[in-house]
Amino acid sequence: MQVIAIGGPEGLHPAVHRVETALGAVVEAVADLLADDVVLATRDEPARQVARSARLVLGPERIGLLHVDVPVTAWAVLLEGLSAQGLTASSARAVADEVLSHTTTRALLSSVASLQRPTPTFRQHAGSYLPRAAFVIDTGRGTVARFRGRLGVPDGGDVLVVARSVRPVVRDEDEDLLPRTPDTELTVADAGWSASRWFEVSTIDGALSTAVANALSRSYLWGACDACGRAVAGACIFCDITERRARTARPDRGEPSRPNLLDTQGVVS
Repeated sequence: MQVIAIGGPEGLHPAVHRVETALGAVVEAVADLLADDVVLATRDEPARQVARSARLVLGPERIGLLHVDVPVTAWAVLLEGLSAQGLTASSARAVADEVLSHTTTRALLSSVASLQRPTPTFRQHAGSYLPRAAFVIDTGRGTVARFRGRLGVPDGGDVLVVARSVRPVVRDEDEDLLPRTPDTELTVADAGWSASRWFEVSTIDGALSTAVANALSRSYLWGACDACGRAVAGACIFCDITERRARTARPDRGEPSRPNLLDTQGVVS
């Protein structure tokens, strides 16, 4: 499996192929790859539309589309997880869900006056116009809080990714805000924050390899796509068809058939 990040910033894992958000660039990148399966990874709607167009041009046989609506640093953590050796394209969605469920993202913004998600209070909106204002955004919990010297980034994860605006939000950002030196710093990143000065960081709880292994350990629960027959963890990234599990065969001795418990338990969505 090869992964192409459409519109991806510089600084991503070296195994991930970065292309501009343009149909010609994506088609050319896919043509240059020798792997049978290619996953087009996107995190915004323009890139998603380009990925869909590329799949129409090239056909769905080897082109999967994995779209996640997450901050750019969390996307970088996810893409590193997808770069693990031996993964198949069919596992991309399950790995993405597992990695993101253990990923924490914090953002430090100089203003929340134009922030739409999460929604700030009126007092926080008004406070954005004060000098030296700063606010902490917890994307997982959907909260906004006034910055009081701590960003609250958990320690212990083996992947720490940061991205920042040209101008710092506060002085000595890395020294004061992070538990350790970042593993990756994204450059030319369009994080999408409305503030002119921003700082974003994501880290995974524990080892990234453990999250990947946990996703794969439940592969026996995956079904098969009705269209292409590939293994499916929730929905097929090649055909955009939601998994539909078959009922078990009628037991012997004339007993009525019963739903398999695995039909409804433990399915990754």
